[in-house]
Amino acid sequence: MPALQSNSLIVVTGITGYIASHVGLAALQAGHRVRGTVRDQKRAEELKNAYAKQGVDTTKLQFVVVDDITSQVQLANAIKGADGVAHVALPGDILESSDDMPQQAVKAAVGLLQASVNEPSIKRIVFTSSSLASYQPPALLPEPVTDKDWNDATLQAWENATAEDKTKPVWGFVRYTAAKILSEKVAWTWVEENKPPFDIVTILPNANFGPVLYGEPRSTAVWIHSFLKGDSEWAQSVAAQWFIDVRDDGRLHVTALTNPSLSGRRIWGVAEPTGWNKILAILRKNFPRANVAPDIVGEQGEPTEQKIENTVATEALGGWISLEQSLVDTGKSVGF
Repeated sequence: MPALQSNSLIVVTGITGYIASHVGLAALQAGHRVRGTVRDQKRAEELKNAYAKQGVDTTKLQFVVVDDITSQVQLANAIKGADGVAHVALPGDILESSDDMPQQAVKAAVGLLQASVNEPSIKRIVFTSSSLASYQPPALLPEPVTDKDWNDATLQAWENATAEDKTKPVWGFVRYTAAKILSEKVAWTWVEENKPPFDIVTILPNANFGPVLYGEPRSTAVWIHSFLKGDSEWAQSVAAQWFIDVRDDGRLHVTALTNPSLSGRRIWGVAEPTGWNKILAILRKNFPRANVAPDIVGEQGEPTEQKIENTVATEALGGWISLEQSLVDTGKSVGF
């Protein structure tokens, strides 16, 4: 498939989100036009103002309301005349969604693919999957995790969940993981069966850190914000993992849309492994006046030893923003 040319129109679904906002910014910085789907025009204006502060040309930015990401009609309207789509939006919130979140994510993915068939200008769609679609920490696998791996164990846990299982704190993550696995798998299957005139790429990012462009911290940026406020309770139950700076994640999505050699790839979006105590040490060093949380006792605090094959993304981007720079910029963006 040919790459998207300069000044292409890229649609970013859920553009006001943490990762999606950086996808949109990276696309504008690369000289493209951007149309973002939003549920709330107020947040759209806040994002536009944040982009202006980044020095990009906001005349190349537009928004379209999609209040139901599963609506094929609304998606068809959003992608009209587009050259490419970064589908970042997910129905609902990780921890607060209803239990039909996986089915809704599948419906949204299929709806976008079906709508795109009728839009001849579209050349490529990039889907934001998740590292959890492939690998579940803290499991330590003998071989590096690759683009061929799927997190079948968590999918089975979702499929076989009892009523009691759904009351446990981990249930939100199980449901989120199932949504990512099922929506990504259905996209690959749909393309294989329907042979559309466009191709797809999927990105599997792990924990995103880096600057929050506007508003309160969301997604995994909340983790760093919590550490800086002295709260580490959540880290007792979240295993150490790999990280990616959200700016690199944004660039990776745009590169996946524009690089012909990435056609049909499933790409791990991770920079390096880390651990909570390493992160806490960096925060103490750079924010000495903050009430940084104490170290995590036990395995949860130690760096992950799981290897992940991230060569494709490393070569595509040409390098990564360091963990320290990412954490410093996260802290500064949320007022520290």
